[in-house]
Amino acid sequence: MKQALKQTHAAMSTLLTAILTIFICTAAHADVKIITGPTPIPAGECIGAEDITLQNDYLAVTFGVTTPGPWGVPSGGIIDGAVIRNGQYEMDHIALMDFIPNNWSSWPNTYQKIEVIKDTPEEGIIKVTRDWEKTTIQTVYVLKKSAHRIQAETTMVNDDSKSYDGLLSGYVLWPEGGFAMQPPGTEGMKKGSVKGKALADWVVHYDANWSIGLHAPYVDFINYNGKDMYTAHDLKVGGQKQFPGWLEINSNGDISPLVEFETEREGLESSVLSGKVSTKDGKAMNDPVVIIEKNGKPFTWTIGKNGTYSVTLPVGEYTAYAAGKSYASSSKKKVTLKSGKQAKCNFTDMKYPGEINFTVIEKNSGMPIDARITIEKGESPLVKFLGQQTFFTELNNAGRINLPFGPGEYVFKVASGESFISKAVEVSATVKSGGKSNVQIEIETVTHPASQNWYSADMHHHSDLVDGVTAPEYLVRSQLAARLNFTLVSDHDLVNRHYDVLKLSKIRGFEFIPSIELSPDWSHFGAFPIEIGQELSVKPGTATVQDLFADARSMGATALAANHPYIPYGYFYALDNGKVPGGFDPNFDLVELNIAGHVEKTVARMHDLWANGAKYYLSAGTDTHNVWGELSGAIRMFANIEGAQTPQNFVNSLLAGNAYASTGPLLFPEVMFGSTVKAVEGEKITVNFNAQAVNGLKEVQLFSAGKVVASSKFGDKPVTREFSLSFTAAKDSYYSIVVVDIKGKKAWSNPVWIDVVDYSKTPEAIAKMK
Repeated sequence: MKQALKQTHAAMSTLLTAILTIFICTAAHADVKIITGPTPIPAGECIGAEDITLQNDYLAVTFGVTTPGPWGVPSGGIIDGAVIRNGQYEMDHIALMDFIPNNWSSWPNTYQKIEVIKDTPEEGIIKVTRDWEKTTIQTVYVLKKSAHRIQAETTMVNDDSKSYDGLLSGYVLWPEGGFAMQPPGTEGMKKGSVKGKALADWVVHYDANWSIGLHAPYVDFINYNGKDMYTAHDLKVGGQKQFPGWLEINSNGDISPLVEFETEREGLESSVLSGKVSTKDGKAMNDPVVIIEKNGKPFTWTIGKNGTYSVTLPVGEYTAYAAGKSYASSSKKKVTLKSGKQAKCNFTDMKYPGEINFTVIEKNSGMPIDARITIEKGESPLVKFLGQQTFFTELNNAGRINLPFGPGEYVFKVASGESFISKAVEVSATVKSGGKSNVQIEIETVTHPASQNWYSADMHHHSDLVDGVTAPEYLVRSQLAARLNFTLVSDHDLVNRHYDVLKLSKIRGFEFIPSIELSPDWSHFGAFPIEIGQELSVKPGTATVQDLFADARSMGATALAANHPYIPYGYFYALDNGKVPGGFDPNFDLVELNIAGHVEKTVARMHDLWANGAKYYLSAGTDTHNVWGELSGAIRMFANIEGAQTPQNFVNSLLAGNAYASTGPLLFPEVMFGSTVKAVEGEKITVNFNAQAVNGLKEVQLFSAGKVVASSKFGDKPVTREFSLSFTAAKDSYYSIVVVDIKGKKAWSNPVWIDVVDYSKTPEAIAKMK
């Protein structure tokens, strides 16, 4: 039924898009329009009959009215947005643009009212009114006929009898696809105050043929590298606060219009910088990108045409240089812009690209292996559509890839299952302008856990839906380069990429674990394996925990994992703060160790649960959204499978506890994790196992009741060693193992349960029980 409805909507959406496109194309200058119903934007998420699209000749956005927002955000936000070019809707590139009242904290919400206030050819106005706690939040969006920007004005009013202190409020812009330029001056800063650091009040997401920016004049604090643009503030009783903002959508990757708008808005004096860009042999660059630095930091860039460029900037001191796709960047030049005077700056030393043909093979067998290749030293463009820093060997041609680079000296890091089964290799190469070279890399596979029935998967990984930017092919290529044994995708509340990942996995004979991340704003849960074709039925923003769990089971999920349980939208955090709709529900199975953080805190909670006999076991995942900036499989689950290597058997092993989590070291136990052994109280228990670490072992620890009861350290950094550690059994006990390598990477085992029998029984009875 769900699939039929989805196909019907797809057909209706295609027809609606075609009709609207014909209508738009017949107008010389399309006016502002407001459309009610499913979004006409291709690949948009808004499918509701009451959803609202606001558009003009240049852009279109769709407000979710009956379509719920991502991550449990109440309806009323912009969840689709695209360029309109020559009357044609282009692909959706917005997951969410909305006002967030307090930094992704749980949003207690009782109503949402989305109204069309004005609908004329000259102007469209949408008003969204919602509540948070006992405050009223009203946002008014205005789009004019010839604008590339939608103006937003939010008023937050405290209707409560108490004040709200220490809030982080403001607009957020989460993209679908593309790259990011966070507020200039804050590059590399994930979160924190930007006072005295930010050179501008905007963030932009972009690719070669589009850019979407958010202007936030109030901003003094960012999160998630500028996707969240906040201000720290209090809201006193009866008080109110206003938040001005603009959502800007442009039809190419030139981000200089954001600077121009901010300059105009702030009333700053400006000047024009222009010039020519050519190669060393005098040929004009077709589409040069000229990058502007301020105070030694990237500030903006513009895209030229036919070898010329022009950009308007506030007066001041800058450094500028030119770049091109796979070209070596030009030399940098200092420029001074003065009020009322134009400045010229030419770049005439651009160097043509060269090529490297990489071949990565396994040292012992000589067979090609999948790999991740990163530039450690050498030309690495700021503007990412000109060239990436991270690459993956081909899907259809294992271990091989041909890549263009700007001329120069490079050091490449080549990794294939790094820190788990092999060490990465660094290789130096010289790229000559117009030249071609072959580079072959040998990587030694040190260990083969699958030969002992241990198989691995990254249990939390996103594609290019909602806030992810990784297309299915690159998801698979990245997971193969990590030398995982299963592929997996787990997008927020969506399953749209399952068939794609399944098909791509089959090309290389890999089994695929279909998953979904249930994503209300108070907790996230991984559900797997689900039946392909099944979709989420409940609305995560309004569902209770019981509703979510039941719906996941109805989709076929045999395992439910509490993902990143200690972040503000994690299950343990929400439980500890009384934020779970429906209260505590014990019907989950696994608890995730997430590479992003709180691992040791989560492990400590697991020891508490195990000490009380609660048989919840570990899951582990990277939560990767962008494989070019994050490492698939950096933390993963190893599960012991005795039978066929199938997704269900892998998950069954996780459910039985026959598994461990790792960021590198490997474990091979004599007694399987998750099993039970019997002992007499006070009896000496000896634990035998083998540990391996390609980086070299540093320490192994044996835990029981949350404490280290035995350990072994060594300084000779062995790759593999047999261990025999002992401790004394106590009532209702367990033990688990932690392994640490010399780089600090760890493995954490599930428990082995100790069933302590009554010491008063006869030796014959005890022997029989064992």
